[in-house]
Amino acid sequence: MFYQMQEGYLTLSEGDWQDRSVHMLAANHLPLKGINVVVAREALPAGVGLADYIANQKSVLAKALTTFKLLADRAESVNGMPGHYLEFTWDNAGNAMHQIIIVISLKESVLNLTATTPGSPDERSRAELLAVMKSFQSGHAPQPQEGVVK
Repeated sequence: MFYQMQEGYLTLSEGDWQDRSVHMLAANHLPLKGINVVVAREALPAGVGLADYIANQKSVLAKALTTFKLLADRAESVNGMPGHYLEFTWDNAGNAMHQIIIVISLKESVLNLTATTPGSPDERSRAELLAVMKSFQSGHAPQPQEGVVK
């Protein structure tokens, strides 16, 4: 079995391999420096649904982040997949932070897409981050057609 990554792929032996990787994509082209999107995966324990997972995550965030302030909290589907949207601010050692998390339910696991902005995001940055996060599609990316320039 092959495991595809941006840089290449690994050949995995037979067995139960679970992708628990975390990817961080820095948005260096946006006006405010330090903006990024993190993609993380997490398996759900048996019997735990999306609502339970979200309730637990909000509790963990509220306890772990100084001056945590929830700005938005709503169910939101992403390309037909059930999900949840959280937006909040907090203080990181005297630096204001703004985060948006979109959690996508994928059967027995969740995919967490987290956009982080130091301070407050400008409208262009916020819109671009949301567009990237909401563009998630399950499966493989389409292959470019031969002779088509993008």
